Amino acid sequence: MKNIIILFFLFSNILIAQENIFLDPDKEPNCEELKNGKFASIGYSPKEYYMIVKDGIQTEYIENGQYVKSKMEFLNECEYKTTILEVTIPNYYAKVGDFLTTKILQTQCEYIKVKSTMFDKDYEFVYVKMN
Repeated sequence: MKNIIILFFLFSNILIAQENIFLDPDKEPNCEELKNGKFASIGYSPKEYYMIVKDGIQTEYIENGQYVKSKMEFLNECEYKTTILEVTIPNYYAKVGDFLTTKILQTQCEYIKVKSTMFDKDYEFVYVKMN
């Protein structure tokens, strides 16, 4: 029970931190920011997770060097589809050919808030652009 309470507080703190970052978001999201660069997620340390986007390929790395590589296809200025091309993470929940759609919700400075949908489930993330 103690572990469940600790996880709840950690998750709550991540959600609160995500909301507090966007006190003065851009009037329109700067969706170009997510088209190239190296990104971390505010929910994890850059050693645990980071993502590189280059030339329409998105590669998400976890701490032991394993990754998920996907092709990005922008559906409009702020929404894109990623189709998995390669997975090196054992027992990963998704496989080659699976896809998700992502909408860029907000940007502010180097922060980008997105909402992704995969297998009829929505997930929100905040990325910080590292370069």
